[in-house]
Amino acid sequence: MKKLILLLSLCILPSGAMAAEKAKIRIGYPNAGALINGQIGHILEKTDILEKNGLDAEVIGFPYWPPMQEALVAGNVDVVIASEANFVNIASKFPCKLIATVGSAGRMAIMVREDSPAKSVKDLKGKTITTVIGTSAHYPAVKWILDAGLTPGTDIKVLHMAASEGRAALAKGDIDAFTIWDPFVADMVQKKSARVLVSKASFLTTTMASDDFLKREPEAAVNFLTALHEAILFMAKNKELVNGWLSKTNSVAPELIDKGSQYNYNYSKAKKLKDVRIVPDEELFTLLESISDFNVQNNLQPVRTPVREKIDLSYVKAAKARVQKLKFDTASVVVKQK
Repeated sequence: MKKLILLLSLCILPSGAMAAEKAKIRIGYPNAGALINGQIGHILEKTDILEKNGLDAEVIGFPYWPPMQEALVAGNVDVVIASEANFVNIASKFPCKLIATVGSAGRMAIMVREDSPAKSVKDLKGKTITTVIGTSAHYPAVKWILDAGLTPGTDIKVLHMAASEGRAALAKGDIDAFTIWDPFVADMVQKKSARVLVSKASFLTTTMASDDFLKREPEAAVNFLTALHEAILFMAKNKELVNGWLSKTNSVAPELIDKGSQYNYNYSKAKKLKDVRIVPDEELFTLLESISDFNVQNNLQPVRTPVREKIDLSYVKAAKARVQKLKFDTASVVVKQK
């Protein structure tokens, strides 16, 4: 009851009307490979949006998931913006909650060389494909293989390989196909170094926080999610600027980052704060459960992640109610570093 009263009271506070002493929060995000999460992380790091929402924030960019996971488990960050598979993996062994999603991070795809005779996944029978096992690239790759009527390991060899290594191996002809995500899908298509065999904009994001942080700083959690709404709208209205930031850390042209990001509703459709969607839905919950089942079946985790028990929507619903009353102008955002 106390938590409910607190969250309801937060809904009526206007932006900037927080406690005089700013709450501390440490946020981790992927600053290199991932779309949407990457742009939003750069915005939180380089603007005053968090500060204006009553937060004394440290925003830390990580090149990939393992060190970000280690930081969360060690208590060195409080909140991380990651993928659906990342959440399933860590939630099975660490006390944390899914508190929001910023939507699709673009396409996941199986790609082959331009000169490959394969026209569909079925044509990969007897061939070799690589994926990054245990990540968001693993589950869809195997599902596409099964949907094509093939058996992984029997009809087609599935190897673990980092995305950059898989890309190099495909170029050399050492493998026949590999699994990759945007913006690298768009990058390879433009360069004609590979073509898409099958794809889907199913690379979904998760925003999670440690149970310890949520217990200590429930107000800060709502403030953060309010700031997340504002950061998303800033992204939607300042695409060129923000994509330029991400381009510097992932070495992909801004126009390709823009192309891959168009699959995200917030990026392509949000015009005002009320348009922003960050409340997780049943589609995401079902995907998380499917990934967990897949991980157990493939000995990637010992027990099934209790997905539904690891979701707490009270914070994002409180933030959503608050932003309905806010008057936020992206032009008021101060860029602290470029």
